[in-house]
Amino acid sequence: MGTIIGNKSEGHNYHYASLADIARQGIEIPPMRVAPVIDNEGRIVAEYVEALIPDINSKGEKVGEEWIRGARIVVPSSTRMNEAQAYGSALTYARRYTVLTLLGIACDDDDKIESHSEADQKANEERAKEELRDLYEKAGGADFDAWFTKNTSKVFTNTTYAQMKTTLIKQINKKAEEKK
Repeated sequence: MGTIIGNKSEGHNYHYASLADIARQGIEIPPMRVAPVIDNEGRIVAEYVEALIPDINSKGEKVGEEWIRGARIVVPSSTRMNEAQAYGSALTYARRYTVLTLLGIACDDDDKIESHSEADQKANEERAKEELRDLYEKAGGADFDAWFTKNTSKVFTNTTYAQMKTTLIKQINKKAEEKK
């Protein structure tokens, strides 16, 4: 397991490790960008945060860089914020979890996949599970449901999601390296 960061920042009745908290631990925050997913009619149907991560060969040498898809930007459907605030909050959350996931960082105060309502929580869990299913298939896995059940406890948490996603991304990268 990677680094564990204490939750220093406070929000609406919860504590979290902000990107600034992570950087204060000496961890370099990678460059990030918003990457839209566009359908055949030119409409944006989803947005993800991507991070520029170095490609490291088996000798530990940097051989390039690659944009890796991180968290999906999900704006809650029910919020008291205006649209710009809601999007900004969702973007900040997605950036934070992209860094935690891709760098293998865990926070010391784990919680459920966060949301503002039960319906949002269920939708977030389903989106996270589908993203893991896609990565699992790219990694060459055969039985996602069995793998998912084996790797989750009774509660599907942000940290569990981050660990599973990091593992799958490493497997995909290893598979790609072996093809070269």
